[in-house]
Amino acid sequence: MAGDLWSDALKLLEIDSRVNPVFYKTILSRMEMVRFDEESDLLILSCRDDYALSLVKGNELSSSITNAVNTIADANITVKFILKGDEDAERSTVIAEDKARRRDPVIYNPSSLTSEYTFENFIVGDCNRFAHASAVSVANNPGSRQRNPLYLWGNSGLGKTHLMKAIGYSIKQNYSDKNVLYTTCEEFTNAFVACMNNKKFDDFRNKYRNVDVLLIDDIQFLIGKEGTQLEFFNTFEALITAGKQIVITSDKAPKNLTELDSRLTSRFQNGMTMDIQPPDFETRKAIILNKLEHDEISLSDEIVNYICENVTKNVRELNGAYNIVSAYYALENGNLTLESVQSRLAAIISPNKKKMLTTEIVIDAVSKYYDITPDKMISKLRNAEVVNARSVAMYICRDLLDMQYEKIGKSFGDRKHTTVMNACKNVESDDTLMQDVTNIKNRITDL
Repeated sequence: MAGDLWSDALKLLEIDSRVNPVFYKTILSRMEMVRFDEESDLLILSCRDDYALSLVKGNELSSSITNAVNTIADANITVKFILKGDEDAERSTVIAEDKARRRDPVIYNPSSLTSEYTFENFIVGDCNRFAHASAVSVANNPGSRQRNPLYLWGNSGLGKTHLMKAIGYSIKQNYSDKNVLYTTCEEFTNAFVACMNNKKFDDFRNKYRNVDVLLIDDIQFLIGKEGTQLEFFNTFEALITAGKQIVITSDKAPKNLTELDSRLTSRFQNGMTMDIQPPDFETRKAIILNKLEHDEISLSDEIVNYICENVTKNVRELNGAYNIVSAYYALENGNLTLESVQSRLAAIISPNKKKMLTTEIVIDAVSKYYDITPDKMISKLRNAEVVNARSVAMYICRDLLDMQYEKIGKSFGDRKHTTVMNACKNVESDDTLMQDVTNIKNRITDL
């Protein structure tokens, strides 16, 4: 196995759509396996030069490599990277990993369902209240027909994976007899490709179908993979028929996964679909205050408000800002001022430098709000959903950019100025659309 592990992993990486083909050819394919210790599940790979090492180590490529290796090995392998010929680095890596395992063996638990992601440490706000309540309900009664599958969707970094893992962790704590499996769509795809190569279909299906709860992250990555879609559909049907619980996350609502097999999207919509919105100010502040209490850090309300007012897109960016501030807090022995925090966070936020507003930004914001692709906004489509979204975008361009009707028309597929005028009037006379305008303008000003 040792001799084939890296070469087989490379075959998966070569067809992984998330790996840049140039990186694969110039970096990954030239990496070599230095050591594989089956007893400690440690794989050490070497890079040809410092540049290649810097691109791989600690970056997204590292995650892709680890996923591919774990899929081939069907185990939880720790992958480390060193410079080719650096024997000292090899020895120190082995020693460090051995010490880490003896010090904290739990960290190598192959299950991703740990106390790091629970309902207790998930901050609930208006942006995620219903999704949280649905997740708790599923955890308390897995397999309920009314909530199966549970489909959580929203932009990246809003807490979908946290809620999904909290469901799994809660079920493991309260139903010790249930078999819970968390996986990503990428891992599912890689495992299916591997089983096609080695013809071990029974092993693959036993792994994914003999479970009581299947948690699968980022289902949108099934798009363009017809064979994997069919296998997942069959897995889905087998589990649902057997009364097993399925939880799915995605960055889009089921109806907007238009490139996915319609049989799948209809099954998704047959369960419970919940969206998660970007956190409002109150939720962002609650998240920061919770972290401060956990880490026993004291920051002035002025600093906390500054962070929460300027990091607005998602929880992930908020966590990043907090990590920077907390690290600086430790270095400065707690002596932080608003000015020093502003300086430290300048690289990730620029509160006094608003992004120059353009029609493209307006169209993008409106398309995300209505879950309509930007190209439809400027197309000739005339269905009500698209027309309303297009009209709202035109109105906002007129309102925020003070654009002439003729210029707006050109930006929306060379439409006549009278068409734009009528669209704006229709928006003004519709209270629902005007509320949408307000919501979208608030989102734009947060960019």
